[in-house]
Amino acid sequence: MLTQIALFLFLFQASPMPSAASGPQRADDLDAKLRTRVDSYQLQANNFVEALTRAASDFQIPMGVEWVNTAAAAARVSLSWKNATMREVLQAIVKTQPGFEMFVRTGVVHVLSPKLIPDRENPLKLDVNAFEVHDVSAESASRKLREIVKRTISPPSPQRGDGGGAGSGFSNIDDPKISVGLKNVTVGDVLDALALTSARRIWIITFKDDPTLTATGFRRTLTLWNNFPIPDGEQPIWDLLHWGDAIPDTVLGKK
Repeated sequence: MLTQIALFLFLFQASPMPSAASGPQRADDLDAKLRTRVDSYQLQANNFVEALTRAASDFQIPMGVEWVNTAAAAARVSLSWKNATMREVLQAIVKTQPGFEMFVRTGVVHVLSPKLIPDRENPLKLDVNAFEVHDVSAESASRKLREIVKRTISPPSPQRGDGGGAGSGFSNIDDPKISVGLKNVTVGDVLDALALTSARRIWIITFKDDPTLTATGFRRTLTLWNNFPIPDGEQPIWDLLHWGDAIPDTVLGKK
């Protein structure tokens, strides 16, 4: 069945980032931006994820990243370009990690390695029948999405109940509130919608470099902000970033 996405946005307060207040970016707008040439661009980054997010911030590109926390991804990235398109810049960064690919879908640049995480083990591939929030922060919307996913990955026992969930980022009171309505989508589609309608323009899901699965058969995840193991009852987790947010090295390259 074809996925149909109904997406709407209402911004109720001014944002410190004008681009975030301008509404969702259309796919054709992003394609045009990726064809734009830059005369000269240099990139120095401490790791693969930082390189991606720095370029996304410099070019103001909505981005979703799926990666596995390996030592190779923690290597420094040093690249430079002359008269290159933004697409060529991003593709060169992606190619620093074997097996990774870049594609554009629904106005978001996606970076992932299709062979790293099978679809059946990837929580982003789970179906979401309906997702709706009104006048909330991106963090609140993200928490609601995690609660939906957790019901599949770690169904609550009668004794434990639904429980609570850890956040995926720090709240910013200056961020615009958002309203989103989606039907018949995947978890990844919802994250794309949050990136397009909020000031949190980048989402990142970090999979553990360990093939051991949860009891329900999903790959475990980490947050970039600390190296504490996430209990199965709180899986999965992802991070939502503004353009320009720093990437800590707490997790990168550590199992």
